[in-house]
Amino acid sequence: MEEQREKLMHSGWSEPRPVSKPTRPSLSASSQQPPSPSPLALSVGPPLAGSSQPPQTPSHQRASTSTSSPMPNLSLPHITAKDWSASSLCREHTRFKEVRRVSALSDPEIIARALGDYEEDGIPLIIEDWNKHPAWPQDIFSLEWLLKTAGHENINVRNMHDRQDQSMTLSEFVAISRSQSNHAVAGETQRLYWKDADCPPAWRQWLLKSGAIPEHILPGSTDDYLGYLSPSEAVESLLCYMGIGDTYTAAHKDLCASSGHNLMCFSEQDGSSFWFMTAATDAPQVARYFQAELKQELDWETHVVTVEELGKAPFDVYVTEQKVGDLILVPPRSCHQVVNRGGLAMKTSWSRMTLDSLRTALHCELPIYRRVCRPEQYRVKTILYKSVLHLTEELQLALNPAPARASTPEASQGVTERARKLKALLELFDEVLCEEFSSRHEELPHALGNEDSLGWGLKPHLAVSTGADVAGSGVENKLMLTLSPPTNLHDRHATDKARERRSSCNLACDFCGADLFQSFFECKECRPPGASLSQIGDGLLMCPACYVEGRLCRCGEMDPIQYRRFEVLLSDRNQAARLLSRALPGEAVVSELRIQLHVNYIVTETNSMTR
Repeated sequence: MEEQREKLMHSGWSEPRPVSKPTRPSLSASSQQPPSPSPLALSVGPPLAGSSQPPQTPSHQRASTSTSSPMPNLSLPHITAKDWSASSLCREHTRFKEVRRVSALSDPEIIARALGDYEEDGIPLIIEDWNKHPAWPQDIFSLEWLLKTAGHENINVRNMHDRQDQSMTLSEFVAISRSQSNHAVAGETQRLYWKDADCPPAWRQWLLKSGAIPEHILPGSTDDYLGYLSPSEAVESLLCYMGIGDTYTAAHKDLCASSGHNLMCFSEQDGSSFWFMTAATDAPQVARYFQAELKQELDWETHVVTVEELGKAPFDVYVTEQKVGDLILVPPRSCHQVVNRGGLAMKTSWSRMTLDSLRTALHCELPIYRRVCRPEQYRVKTILYKSVLHLTEELQLALNPAPARASTPEASQGVTERARKLKALLELFDEVLCEEFSSRHEELPHALGNEDSLGWGLKPHLAVSTGADVAGSGVENKLMLTLSPPTNLHDRHATDKARERRSSCNLACDFCGADLFQSFFECKECRPPGASLSQIGDGLLMCPACYVEGRLCRCGEMDPIQYRRFEVLLSDRNQAARLLSRALPGEAVVSELRIQLHVNYIVTETNSMTR
């Protein structure tokens, strides 16, 4: 469901059977404790032994990595950027390296090569000098413009000393920040940071329409598979951040192996940001260092790493000072931490889910999220499915062009490119189908309801009746609605499939937070007192992976559910496979899948098992 469901209660969960769980780190002077969950609070880790509180189902509407919770008697690490410079930090620590920079004013081929190196090597990159570009919108990239257009609006800001959120107007936030010293001082109790803010529409318009930023790294580009989600499924990744010196974002990775982009739009009093980033390939080593040496869980995103801790790390750390006009590109799975310096500075950021991001998320990141009970937010399996549908439709149109459109070499090349993208997506989607398949799929209940009623519709018509009860009238015409059956079985099934393709399972595992795509378990008994059960999905939900590890509700009675008919997924998958055989003649293509009767697995047309 799209809204967060208040179904988390102390009596809902039994102690799971023995499963591998990470140990919560102890609180130290250089760390922030994971939030203590309440019955309705999001937990960033699995319940402790003896606890009966699962994490709350996440909202899928905004990509946010921040968590606010009461933090009494918390001793935060003293971290300040006051005397930092990128060059001096790199001199002091042998594993620190400055980030490669390329000017936005360079020849487009130079920028393209730098972007290619970034994507291939997984090492951070900065495209600088956007503030010197002819298209730079100096009039709207200013604090004065922002105050004039939105100064009266209420915003939520984070106090970095106790991690509490509070509401105030933008003008009040700016006034408070300007009244403080640019860096933390002894005895202060408040230092505010505006995080995960909506991007101003005018900024969004410039970013997407100006033509300044390379198109393929923009949000919603053809290489960003987040753009294939429907509006009701979409996650907003285009967000803004503003703060003064010594406000920060703790060490973290961008969601689900997405690629990060961060552009500093304006600052005052030499405001800047220091970034500490790792290479994409070092992600496993970084996680081990956090666990073994720092006694922290990286994917809880609660630890503020000190310069000394990073300096001792057994991997390279890429360091830079971001100033106005600097666009920082963060590779997938790069661990990074940001500390602001000087006066107020504001940045806009966004994420992209590329094909490599989907592959890495499915194989590497989602298993970690489930282990540490971190909500997924980016709906990887749904993105895969919707991308398959979108590219299948595009390929169908390309293979069957309108008569007026003659085939050209460029068009043929476009068909080949689409087909190879679709082939790669289909190979990943096959893994999802194998995970979601059940030999009992035909007899399981479906969240989308009874298919027998599909295809029926209401049709309006004029009905004539005698109106003896209506004064002065002998005949009365009335507009009537009649329930009309489907014209034939084929139409009914077509309506059925269309609805199941459009629909999306907006549900999440109530234990680990994993997004539920097709298969899940539900208990209708273990729910908050007074909660209604009007439809499938209103009960207590669990993903198959948690279930097979022994995680259960308190009563232990959970029913297997599938969101839609499995045949719909299989039909869509096989349609794509048939198109690939036409689009890629002579190449090894993906075979069609079929369900073998009386056997608990899926086989290809050549009778070889898919997994």
